[in-house]
Amino acid sequence: MNRSTRTALRLLAAAAFLLTVATGPRPSTATAGPAAAAWLTLRPYPSRPTAVRPFVQPFARNPQARPQRALPRPKRPPELPAGIDGCDHGYRMPDRPGLCVPWRFPPGVRARCDWLRGHGYFDPAPDGTVPRLLAHGKDRHHLDLDHDGEACEKADRPAR
Repeated sequence: MNRSTRTALRLLAAAAFLLTVATGPRPSTATAGPAAAAWLTLRPYPSRPTAVRPFVQPFARNPQARPQRALPRPKRPPELPAGIDGCDHGYRMPDRPGLCVPWRFPPGVRARCDWLRGHGYFDPAPDGTVPRLLAHGKDRHHLDLDHDGEACEKADRPAR
């Protein structure tokens, strides 16, 4: 007996065992005749599926839970760490409220006021006025060298 025959016989024996376990022991057709094999007859699947009712878990029929009370409203807004939005709020531009000085400048930038100028922070408005950058609070980036409250003005440029 070769290897493939042995494998086929083992698979057949395993299938017979599983069939016996799944259906229970039945008399053999070899000893009992064709009448004993009636338990194994296949019936066609019904043409129309029967209506299936949804299964509802028993605990869902009679809920015992009560709604929880609402949490109290906070008395003040939450405190966010400085720079979380990417802006340094120690500087503001009253003429351009949408612009903010970045919390971190790109690597390699040494002349920060020149970087801001190059990115349009000080471009003149249509009426010809030049926007001002005001420093209030801590001057993290040292943009207001003369400490007069206005950053990146001519007096704040280092001598060359």
